[in-house]
Amino acid sequence: MKTIIIKTKIRVAVATFIVVFSIACKKEAPKAITKDAQSTQKINSTPAQTYYLNAPSYNSALQTLVDQASDNDIIVLRSGSHYITTPVRLPLGKNNITIRGESGAVIRKAANTYNAAAFEITGNYNTIDLVELDGGDLPEAGIIIYGQHNTVSNSKIHNCGNSTAVGAGILLHNTGNPVCSYNTVIGCSVYYNYMVGVSQHGHSDGTIRDNQIYENGAEGLTIDVLSHNNYVYNNWIHKNNTGNRGVGGIGIDDSNGNRIDNNTIDYNQNRSGITFQNNIGGCDGTIVTNNHINYNAQYGITERWTQYSNTNTSSFSTNEFTGNSLGTTTIIH
Repeated sequence: MKTIIIKTKIRVAVATFIVVFSIACKKEAPKAITKDAQSTQKINSTPAQTYYLNAPSYNSALQTLVDQASDNDIIVLRSGSHYITTPVRLPLGKNNITIRGESGAVIRKAANTYNAAAFEITGNYNTIDLVELDGGDLPEAGIIIYGQHNTVSNSKIHNCGNSTAVGAGILLHNTGNPVCSYNTVIGCSVYYNYMVGVSQHGHSDGTIRDNQIYENGAEGLTIDVLSHNNYVYNNWIHKNNTGNRGVGGIGIDDSNGNRIDNNTIDYNQNRSGITFQNNIGGCDGTIVTNNHINYNAQYGITERWTQYSNTNTSSFSTNEFTGNSLGTTTIIH
């Protein structure tokens, strides 16, 4: 009898082990993630992690995702309208975040928008990519960048600002903390803004390239007030200064070491293709080469030396000048 009892216990133990082992090894099929769930769920990937924001969305939803995002994370805006009433802020210390739009995603300033930009970027190495931003002809800029090494790419920025609170499409603006520098605007269309298309104020060592900047109320591009050593390359700067609020296609003032190369600057209204305004200070070491500066309302290039003069400026002879109403270049004393 004793032996039989031992064998029974062994059989029971083995059966129990088999049942437990089978349960532990059983795999459940993954649960499907619904489209609605994707608007708030963080999906693991390497090296980045991705959030999805469904449309329509409103200010707080996008700001919440920005606040919880970490370095290298991506926020994808689904197709449809995303409404902004107060600035979406990427503050100092919020770095390496990408906000990317799917085809058909549009960020819209809403009618009760606070008088500020749709985006304010003080952090570094952030990217806004493949986004359309419709300012709705409401006050202030579309995007303001204060930080360093940020990029706006492959995006459309339009209808920002009005007469009550003027605004640029994109403003790169130095406040001193941090120093605004090394930012890039590339592959964008910037148009129909009340003032400047892309405005630089104290922004240095940046790159503005491969953009279409057209039909803005003031200049297409400004390089102003201690904006040094920027590279402006292969842009189409067309038919700007429609409201006669600026000095032409490109305006430069009190900025040194900038290079303007291989751009098409044409049909800009009321003023010249490029104007060295020199109200705040002169410009030193500007290189203007290989541009097509054609059919502008005044000169191809105007240098105003009424208060300050240019020094060490390149010869303008390598540029093409055709059909500018008053001539090729002039210096106004």
